[in-house]
Amino acid sequence: MLRNYFMEFEMLKILKIKSKCFIILLSLVLPLYLFADEPLPGQIIVDPENPQWLKYAGAGPFFLCGPGDPEDFLYRGSRISDGTRSGDQMEQSNKLAQSGANSIYLQAVRSQGGDGNKTHNPFIDSEPSRGVSTKILEQWEVWFDEMDRNGIVIFFFFYDDDAKIWNTGDRVDSAEREFIETIVNYFEHHKHLIWVVAEEYQEEFSARRVSNIASAIRAADDYDHVIGVHKLNGLDFSEFANDPNIDQFVMQYNKTSIRELNRGMAEAWEDAKNKYNLNMAEAADHGTGKTMRQKNWACAMGGTYVMVLGMDIKNSSTSDLKMCGYLHEFMEQRKFYEMSPHNDLVSNSNVNFCLAKPGEEYIVYLSNGGSVTVDLSAASGQAKVQWFDPGTGKYTEISNVDAKQRTDFDSPFAEDAVLLIRTNETDTTAPSAPKDLTVSQ
Repeated sequence: MLRNYFMEFEMLKILKIKSKCFIILLSLVLPLYLFADEPLPGQIIVDPENPQWLKYAGAGPFFLCGPGDPEDFLYRGSRISDGTRSGDQMEQSNKLAQSGANSIYLQAVRSQGGDGNKTHNPFIDSEPSRGVSTKILEQWEVWFDEMDRNGIVIFFFFYDDDAKIWNTGDRVDSAEREFIETIVNYFEHHKHLIWVVAEEYQEEFSARRVSNIASAIRAADDYDHVIGVHKLNGLDFSEFANDPNIDQFVMQYNKTSIRELNRGMAEAWEDAKNKYNLNMAEAADHGTGKTMRQKNWACAMGGTYVMVLGMDIKNSSTSDLKMCGYLHEFMEQRKFYEMSPHNDLVSNSNVNFCLAKPGEEYIVYLSNGGSVTVDLSAASGQAKVQWFDPGTGKYTEISNVDAKQRTDFDSPFAEDAVLLIRTNETDTTAPSAPKDLTVSQ
């Protein structure tokens, strides 16, 4: 009987120990399942309710408008013996931060066929077989941290156009996978980060290979950042339309007129519905000043984000950078994520473009200013009207109009103008002009 007692006592001790071990193990493993691939608070993510737009995790809408250059950002300045650079990256980042423009288009591998020289890669002694240099990544991290804190998107291309290191067909072999995982694991903690597989991917990669690279990025990323891919000139993205690992069509569309740009973006918008979002990242001869501003707004009214090809920050005027900032700030105060292109609602749609949720909110861009007639038949009662100057970031006072089928409006500005119309059912709080951002020293 005493023997049975001791046996029962020993069994209870064993069960107790096993229970403690199980609880400890559960406490370690359960968070990995509960929080796997969960975005960071405030991180730029795909809007789960509308994949055609992005948002800040746990917060409001995100809009991208800024430089589509310099591609060689990571390799500016003289190369030091450990592979790091003595360039002007921090000066560029700080200049951008004061403007409100919110992107830098940069590339990791510009050697091996790309537009850079043989040192334009992050490998030890620029030799891929030696692996990624920690010293180089540490320097990039300093720049990226400053960009991230100032709300500037790290628009990170793994490969420049024509850059190709591993000749493995459609496969991602162990060496390339290690490269991808090293990069992703080092920088995935940044909130303002978008991965891009390659620029003009068709020049070196098949669509299958791009999908496999995107899959490797997704598998390595613990926070589910946005992944895009850039193509040669055109609007077709059908090869990736249903790819679960590709979220953004990074577009090249070399049209010089604002009408053609707007029409092209609206066409791409229709193709993208509920599948992916659009970023007009390269348009030839995008221009500066008013020309740039008109093209930016024409793209935005077509349903896309916009980055300015040739805007290299260093040689870009402060006013041009600020005009990108005004667009970015204006859109983030609007419910543009509920809207779609609606040029059918405005007169003279060759020069006037509209993004709207009919009956609730309308954004009308008058590229030449003047007057416009807007069809408000979907609205009822009174509507709040306000004008915005895209060249200065200034708003007029709010006024009221009776919504009717066709309502005429006259711009108070000498050049291009933005008309904002909201019904009483929508938020009527007057938006404020963008404020200059401060830069930490």
